[in-house]
Amino acid sequence: MQKIKRGKNFAGVVLYALKPGTHHKTDPVVIGGNILGDSAAELIAEFIASASLRTDILKPVWHNSLRLPQGESLTAKQWVVFADDYMNRMGFSETHLRCYVIHDDEAGQHIHIIASRVDLIGGKLYLGRNENLISTRLIHELEKDHCLTRTKGPSPSHSTSPVRDRKKLSRSEQQKEKREGQPTPKTFLQNTIDEILTSANDISSFVETLAENGIATIPNISSTGRMNGFSFEYAGIAFKASQLGKAYSWATLQEKLRYAPERDNPILFALKASAFSGDDTSDRYRSG
Repeated sequence: MQKIKRGKNFAGVVLYALKPGTHHKTDPVVIGGNILGDSAAELIAEFIASASLRTDILKPVWHNSLRLPQGESLTAKQWVVFADDYMNRMGFSETHLRCYVIHDDEAGQHIHIIASRVDLIGGKLYLGRNENLISTRLIHELEKDHCLTRTKGPSPSHSTSPVRDRKKLSRSEQQKEKREGQPTPKTFLQNTIDEILTSANDISSFVETLAENGIATIPNISSTGRMNGFSFEYAGIAFKASQLGKAYSWATLQEKLRYAPERDNPILFALKASAFSGDDTSDRYRSG
């Protein structure tokens, strides 16, 4: 699995997925989904029509690719069954438009999944919070359920911070997780930030991806431009970095995110202004 991507333009991703190339054993072709057309023009028109139901959404495009180990292959029917199961488990409804495009090259057979985040019924938006973490787990479950080769999961050293660098849950938080069967906001924040830091390498991509996962990033930056760290808000609860652990301190993050004051401070000041004006920080940031 590649990192799930979101975008503004359906035409670009559709044309890319269907573009023939000399490295392909056969030309890319639509093998499934719930969309009516199969040509690039037809797909683009249908996707754009779905996105028009929610003109307030800046990134209606959802794109992922699933690849088999080199030398292995599935029939088109098998791919469709696998992809349908995957999309259902990811939380997409039958009325979220999607298509599956198969690619077959020397590196391995794979499919591109292109979907609209806007539901055709009522324009309900697919949020997909923490979706890369969830997708990785689901793929390993699906490999087992569909009797496919089990691929190696992410290394623990990359998917989570060392335990000593994360604040442990209190006894009441542990009991809450056990009772409700889902992570507390603190655990969700720690896991999501850990996952994002495996790919984000600048402030801009870091805060944007957090916003896409429903997390508001609030900088502690002085009027002189001195940056002291972040607070993170999820589900109406804000946590200072010190409440999450040393792994989330500014001393750690500024190195990982290659902080450059001249480039990044305008973004940080805008985020701070949005937070204190009561605006939706994530929407305001994405609109910039």
